[in-house]
Amino acid sequence: MRRTVLLPLVLSLLALPPGCQQVACTPTTSQVPSGASSARPSPAPPGIIEGRILLSGPLPALAPLPTSPSVAALCGTTMPDRSLVVDPHGALSYVVVALADGTVGPEPDPDAPPALLDQRRCAFEPPVLAARAGTSLEVRNRDALLHNVNVLAGSQQPILNVALPLEGSRVRRPLPTAPGILQVRCDLHPWMSAAVRTFEHPWFTTTDASGHFRLEVPAGTHSVILWHPRLPGVSRTVSVRAGQAVRLDYTWAVGEVRGLSAPDASSLLEARQP
Repeated sequence: MRRTVLLPLVLSLLALPPGCQQVACTPTTSQVPSGASSARPSPAPPGIIEGRILLSGPLPALAPLPTSPSVAALCGTTMPDRSLVVDPHGALSYVVVALADGTVGPEPDPDAPPALLDQRRCAFEPPVLAARAGTSLEVRNRDALLHNVNVLAGSQQPILNVALPLEGSRVRRPLPTAPGILQVRCDLHPWMSAAVRTFEHPWFTTTDASGHFRLEVPAGTHSVILWHPRLPGVSRTVSVRAGQAVRLDYTWAVGEVRGLSAPDASSLLEARQP
């Protein structure tokens, strides 16, 4: 009878970890020195730069771009010129806002999704794109037409030149590792064009249809650039604290727009300020 009672107790003590062969002992997975903390410090929250980009003065009514008879049934006989997208209040879309070149960021994620350009209704969408240098660019044909994509870097050096013959066809290629400006066009439809600005860091964005942007950056003092293919570049110094937001607004004058032809300049719309 005594042996029957003691046997389960002995077995339970043997099952405890070394140093815990007492009934009241609680096993632990690790030993933390007294006064030390096993929790890692959480990373500092980013700072936020936000603002709105405008164009002031009488706005240019850009002349439509003629297409070709072969695409007229799908895309019409003319296309709007989307190289400068501005609303009636002067809000500029597709302005690139980024920390300046020379800012070193973390290594690119090899599994990050590619930057995307669509060929849709005989136009590239978006007309201006920001991307990380050394990552990938994917171009997709969304039209039931034969398109081509020709991407040029620097002094007209091609990095991609292929046909996209069918709706739904796509191509993906690595972007140059050096930051810069890429020109994109369709050789079959010369009115189709876009621009890609690449950076050696991940801190960039573009303005939306209302000219607004929001950019998360590391805390500190930064040189911030505003870039658009048809406007002179702008640089501003901004200091931002972790977890706080600072405002950066900017307005270009309509006279600074590059490449306004005589018909464009003579056909102007008065901007209505919000």
